[in-house]
Amino acid sequence: MSNESIPPILSAPTAVASDTESMKEAGSSTPGDIIIRSCTLVGRALWIELQGEIDHHSARPLRTVLAVGAAHGCLHLGLDARHVTFADSALLRVIDRWSRHGRSLHIGHCSPAVRRLMDAARRVGRTATEGVSR
Repeated sequence: MSNESIPPILSAPTAVASDTESMKEAGSSTPGDIIIRSCTLVGRALWIELQGEIDHHSARPLRTVLAVGAAHGCLHLGLDARHVTFADSALLRVIDRWSRHGRSLHIGHCSPAVRRLMDAARRVGRTATEGVSR
């Protein structure tokens, strides 16, 4: 399925800094920042490309986008995590919350940091990691 004619939800990469007074240029990040490089709605599926670090403080934009998507009836989530340089349990909490309500999840193009986190989660039996491609 091609999404060339579907406009993105966010028109340009948006940087969300740890402290709100220092917004970064699109495409750049510093430790603790997450950038939502793209966010597109295709039918009832939400496709998001991330860059930067995902921790408790920086995960807020992702939680917000997913809450809005869920409120508008999105049932599927695709995350492109190839540009994520750090991820901790905050990412697991975000995807657990998404999956908990019967919605599907696919994380593709995992960076080494995300792959390590998902592998560790699988070893301890976290079920939300089942949609992660290797």
